[in-house]
Amino acid sequence: MAEARRVSLSLQIFLIFVSFSRVFSESISLGGRWTANNANKSVSLYGNVPGSVHMALFENGTIEDPYFRFNDVKYRWIAYDNWTYTRTFEVNKSIISRSKIILVCDGLDTVSTVSINDQVVGHSDNMFLRYIFDVKNAIKAGTNTIQVRFTSAIQYAKRKSQEYGYDVPPNCSVPVQRGECHRNFIRKEQSSFSWDWGPAFAPQGIWKNISVQAYDTAVIRNVKVSTQRKGSDPSSPWELDLTVTLDAAQQNVKGNIFVSIPEIPFTKTLKVDLKDAGNQNIHVGRFEFSTAQVKTWWPRGYGDQALYTTKFVFEGEDSDGSQEHSSFTTKTGFREVRLVQPLIKGAQGLGFHFEINRLPIFLKGANWIPADSFEDRVNASVLRNLLQSAADANMNVIRNWGGGIYQHDVFYSIADELGLLVWEEFMFACSMYPTNKEFLLNVKEEVVFQIERLNHHPSIFVWSGNNENEIALAENWYQTNPNKSLYVEDYIKLYVETIRTTVQAEDKTRPFIVSSPSNGLETKKEGWVSKLPNSPDWGDVHFYKYYMDCWNVSGHPNPRFASEYGFQSYPSFETLSAVSTEEDWEYNSPFMLHRQHHANGNKEMMDQIKRHFKIPSFSNKTKEFMNTLFLTQVAQAMCIKAESEHYRRLQSQLIKGQGRTMGAIYWQLNSIWQSPSWSSLEYGGKWKVLHYFAKDFFSPVISSVYEQNQSLRFFVVSDLQKPIENGVLTISVQKWSSFKIVHQRKKNFSVKPQNSLLVLSTPVTTMLKESSCPSREECFLTLTLEDESTHKTLGPINIFYLASLSKAIGLQNPKLKVTNVKQASKSEIVFDVFAKFPTPFVWLSSGALKGRFSENGFLQTRNAKTVVFYPWEEATIKLFKDSIKVTSLYDTSLY
Repeated sequence: MAEARRVSLSLQIFLIFVSFSRVFSESISLGGRWTANNANKSVSLYGNVPGSVHMALFENGTIEDPYFRFNDVKYRWIAYDNWTYTRTFEVNKSIISRSKIILVCDGLDTVSTVSINDQVVGHSDNMFLRYIFDVKNAIKAGTNTIQVRFTSAIQYAKRKSQEYGYDVPPNCSVPVQRGECHRNFIRKEQSSFSWDWGPAFAPQGIWKNISVQAYDTAVIRNVKVSTQRKGSDPSSPWELDLTVTLDAAQQNVKGNIFVSIPEIPFTKTLKVDLKDAGNQNIHVGRFEFSTAQVKTWWPRGYGDQALYTTKFVFEGEDSDGSQEHSSFTTKTGFREVRLVQPLIKGAQGLGFHFEINRLPIFLKGANWIPADSFEDRVNASVLRNLLQSAADANMNVIRNWGGGIYQHDVFYSIADELGLLVWEEFMFACSMYPTNKEFLLNVKEEVVFQIERLNHHPSIFVWSGNNENEIALAENWYQTNPNKSLYVEDYIKLYVETIRTTVQAEDKTRPFIVSSPSNGLETKKEGWVSKLPNSPDWGDVHFYKYYMDCWNVSGHPNPRFASEYGFQSYPSFETLSAVSTEEDWEYNSPFMLHRQHHANGNKEMMDQIKRHFKIPSFSNKTKEFMNTLFLTQVAQAMCIKAESEHYRRLQSQLIKGQGRTMGAIYWQLNSIWQSPSWSSLEYGGKWKVLHYFAKDFFSPVISSVYEQNQSLRFFVVSDLQKPIENGVLTISVQKWSSFKIVHQRKKNFSVKPQNSLLVLSTPVTTMLKESSCPSREECFLTLTLEDESTHKTLGPINIFYLASLSKAIGLQNPKLKVTNVKQASKSEIVFDVFAKFPTPFVWLSSGALKGRFSENGFLQTRNAKTVVFYPWEEATIKLFKDSIKVTSLYDTSLY
């Protein structure tokens, strides 16, 4: 029976050495060059490990870029075939002499049979497990041959579905996704069979490290590191709980466990006597530290991210008197988390918020999907760029969505460093699932392994059982009503009796929610499948309404917590053109419709544009196409801005018993390929208009205004832990035809910590009359915040358009230009943007030069504006000048 166990890719190091006085466990890495061939051996080539068949074919020139044009369908044959990886490796007599020799497979994607020297040593059927196979009797001194024979995930899933006793829907993805069927029958990245934002490649390959390990005594397989306060007072001491999993090579292994945390400092030695062979959990102990000894780990914006290096060493005593060592090093933080669901006076239902270190936190962030269809292309640099972009946009949370993968170790390590909380979902999404004994045992092993692998990360603050499976069942998404009782029984078996029970046994330091969206405690009360899982009165909600006027906030819900909401947009022309040709560059071309996996998505985006902007129309169709792509981003940004500010205002507000919102996590952060999606970051990391807007609407302190019943309601929202006592909100009115401020109104305010406050309510007609604005269409509002005493800026400038910009009167050619370019440092290029007239949605593009701007997509309200460009690669002044382009809304339709 294969065991799923863990080795970290970045922070946890398995030491492998040989010395005269101490013998370390030995290891042979099997990474590097393998041969790969299909079932009939008509295709044979070299491929790298870690890697995938698709990338091997691409890197060898056998296929084009899988992302180019229609290649996701053209190359489907790759996923239908069965592929075999083969290589040879040398083994010395020292390894052969060891008591235990194992093959450690950190990640096999997905269904495979593993052989060494033509002897089968194990099988795999779960992408999310680490497999350990005993190869003592298969391996030999000298040259060995290892073979990993993969079975098509698509064919395997189909067969498992046919063998099952009844239908487990949905059988297939909707036709517009051009995907594959029965993904719910295989423990593999669910979105690899297609999603409404992604392609179906269903890759095969050895996607993580693989090695041979040999030892005589025992090695450290896993560690558990958990922290909890002993009392309710902030000054209460911290308790550190440490457990080590040792894998003994034989019976009666003796040795010592050494634990050290140099930053405290702390050391502990524990003698162990392992009576049995195999895995054994050794509880090192619970240790108490005062608040003077250790610093608390805080989410971004609330304090420092104090991390402590925790090193475990096992020193085994061999029968010949020598000592064998293995070690395991990780980092952790002292923090605690609670999910609080209190009664709310004057409201039906319950509140729903998270407390970190006893402090209620308004969670601001985005949902994460797989960064690539081929995980072997996702390295630390890619992950750091994406997560740093989230942090730079003032986010404090990332929700790792349940249709993808449990992320690479380095993902969580970066999140720990950046103070990004991680909502970690188990990988089940938008489906019913089988619940036979074989499947449930597989899932339980997966849950145990992932908790053991990830438990020490302070960034992970909640476990979630699945994405949208409760609401799918409750709302009959997949025509389950005729047999609803059967599917409810299956749902409870999988998520409550298996996953929830396992999580609560393995990790008592984090809350667990069964599904998202769900009704929290009300869901449990109703027997785990609520009648209305998306109710705003309890728990969290997912909200999508594409045909509404998103500028009108009365159409948005007033939830306790919004964990998904979003609108689509296209990536930039620079990103999309890399995988297309000129014949594709029309909004409804076959290529564009092929890339659109969301039914009616192109129409929905165009309808949002039509509501508030003019549709681009140019004789140059490429120019028209480029401007249309840009307007999808503008429309998306305005929609998410309006909705996100709405949720932030509701932090302290109740509307007919609804509200007190404590989370805004939009869908979605990143893109898996170059296509329309709900993301704020394009494939490759380029910031869309939305991401620049998020940097402002997620700022710690914001001003916000919306219109209701012909009145303007001005708010200030603060996430600060101290009050703002001398604030001034300045409302400036300008006409489109001039930079001159025609009217200004100031309002003093004081805001309590972590609060939202209605500062001013005034009729639109009054504002127009005071400003001498003949009509809404001729003017716009600018909101600024500052401290009256120090004149320090408290938050970003906010803009409010009094009318749709398609009706704007007075917009003129701004004649934009970039001047005064200076290289402030290697990481900063400073320049000015000049304009003749006010112009909305000024857009700066650096072309192929990768990086981001301090501001973008902004409304230019004065003649000159200074902007900073932060390159992600080496950039000279000349390269920047050659790359920079500036446009605005005016250019999209020549207003």
